[in-house]
Amino acid sequence: MSFRLESELAKPIAVWLEGAGYSVRLEVPILGRRADLLGFRPGSVTAIEAKMSNWVQALRQAMAYQLGADRSWVAMPLAAASRAYRQRWHFEAERVGLLAIDDRGGVRTAIPAGPSPRLLPFLRDKILEGTPCDG
Repeated sequence: MSFRLESELAKPIAVWLEGAGYSVRLEVPILGRRADLLGFRPGSVTAIEAKMSNWVQALRQAMAYQLGADRSWVAMPLAAASRAYRQRWHFEAERVGLLAIDDRGGVRTAIPAGPSPRLLPFLRDKILEGTPCDG
């Protein structure tokens, strides 16, 4: 399966999150932006921005999600993730992870996400409670 639309990335990412013990929500508002996927479990929120190609925009969005998420990721098809990986220092400096999704729907961690340097615990708590955080 080759990906043509960003929305097609959601299923393999959701399976990956669920495998890590997260419950998954789609299109969750965080301060005026919408995280494509949000994984949550007691005391922990993970936000993921899926993009077909524009890693710079995706990185910027993932950084914004760090305000309400413990960890934040960019997820891209394998070829696009390979190109983004060449700029890995940008991801590493911001502690944003990079996920590569292969044509079989497998999700690989290209760059691990670090703890959010921007986390606002009260915002994360509102997300965990299911309270709208559309500031």
